[in-house]
Amino acid sequence: MESFISSVVSKFQDQPLDHCHFILPSRRAAQAFSKTLFLNQNKSFLVPPIHSIEEFIEHVAEVRLINNLESIFEFYKIYKEYTHPNKQEPLDQVYNWSQSIIQDFNEIDRYQINAEQFFGNLKAIKDIEHWSKSEVKTELVQNYIEFWECLPTYYKELKAVLKAENKAYQGMAYQEAVSNLEGFVSKSNRQFYFIGFNALNTCEEDIFQYVVKQNRGEVFWDIDTYLLKEHSAGMFMRTYSKNWQMYQSSPLIASTSSFLEPKKINTYGVSKQVGQAKLVGDILSRLSPEELESTALVLGDENLLQPILNALPKTLEEVNITMGLPLKSTSFTSLFDTVFKIRILNEDVLHYKTLIELIEHPSLKRAFYTDLQRISNDLKTNNIVFQTKDDFFKKWEDLDESLVKVLELSLNSTSTSVEDFLDRCLQLVELLKPNFKGDKLSLEYLFGFKKLFQKLKYLLSKTELISDFRVFHQVYLDSLSSETLDFEGSPFKGLQIMGMLETRVLDFKNIIITSCNEGILPSGKSQNSFIPFDLKKGYKLPTYKEKDAVYAYHFFRLIQRATTCHFIFNNATSGVEKAEKSRFLTQLQIFKQPQHQIENFVVSASTSSTKSTLKEVPKTPEVMLKLKSLFTSGISPSALTSYIRNPLDFYRTYILNLKETEDIEDEISYKTFGNVIHECLDILYKSYEGKRLQEADVDQMLESYPELMTQLFENIYQEESLRTGKNLIDFEIAKHQVKRFLIQEKNDSAHHSVVILQLEKKLEKQIQLPDLDFKIKLKGTVDRVDSFNKDKRIIDYKTGKVTQKQLQIPEDWEAFTEDYQYSKAFQVLFYALLREEDLGEQDSAGIISFKNLNAGYMSCGVKKSDQPLKGLMVEFKRELEQLILEILNPEIPFKEKQL
Repeated sequence: MESFISSVVSKFQDQPLDHCHFILPSRRAAQAFSKTLFLNQNKSFLVPPIHSIEEFIEHVAEVRLINNLESIFEFYKIYKEYTHPNKQEPLDQVYNWSQSIIQDFNEIDRYQINAEQFFGNLKAIKDIEHWSKSEVKTELVQNYIEFWECLPTYYKELKAVLKAENKAYQGMAYQEAVSNLEGFVSKSNRQFYFIGFNALNTCEEDIFQYVVKQNRGEVFWDIDTYLLKEHSAGMFMRTYSKNWQMYQSSPLIASTSSFLEPKKINTYGVSKQVGQAKLVGDILSRLSPEELESTALVLGDENLLQPILNALPKTLEEVNITMGLPLKSTSFTSLFDTVFKIRILNEDVLHYKTLIELIEHPSLKRAFYTDLQRISNDLKTNNIVFQTKDDFFKKWEDLDESLVKVLELSLNSTSTSVEDFLDRCLQLVELLKPNFKGDKLSLEYLFGFKKLFQKLKYLLSKTELISDFRVFHQVYLDSLSSETLDFEGSPFKGLQIMGMLETRVLDFKNIIITSCNEGILPSGKSQNSFIPFDLKKGYKLPTYKEKDAVYAYHFFRLIQRATTCHFIFNNATSGVEKAEKSRFLTQLQIFKQPQHQIENFVVSASTSSTKSTLKEVPKTPEVMLKLKSLFTSGISPSALTSYIRNPLDFYRTYILNLKETEDIEDEISYKTFGNVIHECLDILYKSYEGKRLQEADVDQMLESYPELMTQLFENIYQEESLRTGKNLIDFEIAKHQVKRFLIQEKNDSAHHSVVILQLEKKLEKQIQLPDLDFKIKLKGTVDRVDSFNKDKRIIDYKTGKVTQKQLQIPEDWEAFTEDYQYSKAFQVLFYALLREEDLGEQDSAGIISFKNLNAGYMSCGVKKSDQPLKGLMVEFKRELEQLILEILNPEIPFKEKQL
């Protein structure tokens, strides 16, 4: 396979190069061309100028190109000067939309648009969109209209200021280059060769055509005969062949006819980024070292770089990553995000979430694990939601000196200037470095942030515009997104990992392209512009259609000279992440060439089409010993209903003793909500135990319950956390529920005899089951036992909603100890069994639901039966015995239930 670059270089093999000037689409392409040119020369020579197109334009325009950030700052100065003071927006707001404005100015200049006419048409469109011809205009509409009227002034004045300082944004530099081109070419004694271009803007078209027309150079296109003829990848070159005068007599000729040669093409549908990374590693592991030398791994989505680096086979000897690792993808990014967040919040009081976010960061925990774990445990144990920074630092004065300094730099940045904040960030980097001495990659990440902060500090010294922290934060985020860490490697040896744009003019025998999905390849209809689609079409500015054609060219050009192609796409939709296969893959299938061997694969880590296997845990001798200990020391109804719900949950909780992670409760949980109501009622009723309840007694409770509820909640939560938000609502709901219950109690005590017999009574009962050599102890705590018109009631309080239906037992008791829907009935019958010896003929057991107080006391019973509670005990004991024997049967494993 002869590459495109090799074919171009061969044309200069026997020619002197001292009068040549080569221009390519990118620096990477220029570097590859230089290497090939050097290898193909048999004698020593002076290296001719070899530039990227941007370097060439800057050279011809004789200006200093400014970046996007500097363009925004220059624009803001013009905006401030030519906008009425009462209608000016602050820089942090202008910063966002000015990026689109600068991009549109670039487009206008690159495509040689008549600016005055263009802005006139743009304003007319905006007028129509916002009904500006209406006699009555709101202030918002009026300001909007005036902005579009001022836009031509902003454009004209910005260019004038930049030109006076010999500076230019990219589009302006292109215009200057076209203006200077005739003089530049006439002064030079070189021939200009443009190599490997595709989609040109109007300025580039003018430059290319002028050079060729003056016989001062040549254009080398890279396009296959098949693609040039009718494919979307050849759209731009067909236009040039049709419209350029130089091609009227001799049409544009394709550089190769290799697209229709035999090729092996595999497409893979795989789930998400991790799946793609693992598949890439698998494909690479099957390639020989010789094949890897001519292999390119092209990342459609550059966010895949880090997962792929982790998935590369260890047998790889040479890898070159041309794109660099984005600094924003490194582990320290989230740490500095937290530091910025603390500064933006600018509060003297620390919320636990902010503190946890900082102290639980992996980078800090790796350096100061023991001390940070102490802080974390203290927060959770004492349920500290809010604390002042002074209190925090006084409490933890004994921490490691370096950690104290790190925390002070991170937490005490409020009200600091931008310059001071940058100094703090730089100090943080220096403090963290000694903790990562053996980790070269982490040190490289820290060095990347050090360079970024130094760059921002230099920028701060040059302009006062970023002294506002909100503006500075936006500048930081933009700068972070463009910063990369460069990898060491040779662009001419081993596997080449690159982005799609970096493949320009390069050819490889084997290609692997990831993220071949719609919205990525091609990127779709999204565009950052104020210019409407119709106006772009009218002035022949690029739209998403032209952008699609650019992606098509890069994609299909890579296939031209390749013999083996692997295309990987995500087939699992998640959130905004699309799972639609790229149209380019569909085109390969529909317009399949006889010489192309195409195979389609669906790769999955697990067979998603088959039902997942439910887990089972056998009952080993050790498990049986644990079960015996559990049942002899006392088994509760909640433990048994846990088994009914899912035996595997019972195994984890009661055999392995796995507990839920203890977290800080900044919001009232259901468990705490219920516990507080239970404790409140226990305290209120305690002094009336053994007495008949009177209306006056309940009135006294109604007076004292608000203060008691407040005290109980404040024992758990800090006072300020109960004053606002969801906690305040839950707190008021809890008080309201207790109040409704007490009012109901007052009504009952007025019309019935209500005697409180027992409150929060812990009960135990031992039973002997057949085939067991030990007794089973049953235990439970009954919320309340009372006498209602001389009939005993065993009552369980539920702060959640319970209905009468949930307390109805099936007539045949079928599935009573298998189906969790009967768990409420099981629980109250269990409590009744603990008091079996004291049950009378009219006694009952039931529930009072605080979310269903209108239902009052709901008793448990069998459907369509008047059988008393005492009569239910025989059948319940039989069901309970079967359940316990099943749990204690070593032959029956703990089987997971499908919930």
